[in-house]
Amino acid sequence: MVNGLSVRDVVVRYGAAAPAVDGVSLDVAPGSVVALLGPSGCGKSSLLRAVAGLEPLAAGSVSWDGSSLAGVPVHRRGFGLMFQDGQLFPHRTVGGNVAYGLPARSGARVAELLDLVGLAGYEDRGIATLSGGERQRVALARALAPEPRLLLLDEPLSALDRALRERLAVDLRAALVATGTTAVFVTHDQDEAFAVADRVAVMSAGRLLQVDAPADLWVRPASREVASFLGYEAFVPLDTPAAAPLREALDVPPSAATLALAEGAFVVGRTGVAKGTVRGVSSRRGRSEVRVDVDGIGSVTALGPVGGRWSVGDVVELGVEPDALAVLDT
Repeated sequence: MVNGLSVRDVVVRYGAAAPAVDGVSLDVAPGSVVALLGPSGCGKSSLLRAVAGLEPLAAGSVSWDGSSLAGVPVHRRGFGLMFQDGQLFPHRTVGGNVAYGLPARSGARVAELLDLVGLAGYEDRGIATLSGGERQRVALARALAPEPRLLLLDEPLSALDRALRERLAVDLRAALVATGTTAVFVTHDQDEAFAVADRVAVMSAGRLLQVDAPADLWVRPASREVASFLGYEAFVPLDTPAAAPLREALDVPPSAATLALAEGAFVVGRTGVAKGTVRGVSSRRGRSEVRVDVDGIGSVTALGPVGGRWSVGDVVELGVEPDALAVLDT
């Protein structure tokens, strides 16, 4: 028997179209957080809704602690739901929203949760006075209030700006860990998935491609499709001359066939193992991104120090950053 959530061979269909979820199996252990990561239309939200009981299964099963949830309505599954817009009650105060559905005299529980999500003392504030980030913090506190045995989060941060998303992702992770909450978190953002989850499940076209811890997923993507979605931008067969200086930077297993290069696999100005021709330069927070052509590899994004002076056509020395390389078996 599998404790926690067990999804087995689940299929979700909408009419005669190809399955939105196509034979997915996934386990979520008690107290762990799993991110469903993939592009728009990959089936991640449909899978979440099927687990919640909001979508019927065309095939497969969903169970909790070994007991099938077939026929169990949404409100009897003991699961919490948090969506992109938070779905707060505008006529209630912050405290009233968090306390909704709790027993009377739950003030201590409300105060505890608001403190946990960084909103201590906000009990009497109106929802209309809050920023987008504060509203999502209230929504999280409300979702955690009844202590759900599983919390389902459908892109809860996607409506926020990037800087706020990055900060809230860290706080969301801290709140889930502090409460020991089992959670499934849907996102299309790789950084969010890595920041929040214990394991990341990558989906594409309704299929589950790989499930791994964030660090393991990054260094050993299961396929070129997974690597491309994670942000690897070039692929070099290991048996080509261009791969030689790169493979020296890694412990390459015998089964490996291809090296994958992410943005920053090359660094301008380090001891050179290759040369590149500059095709463009852009500035980002704390770094320069230098687009270079490298013989045998093609066009890639190298990183350089802020304020570096490079012109299109310059030939630059390139060092290697091992953390931006991965090995593939195909």
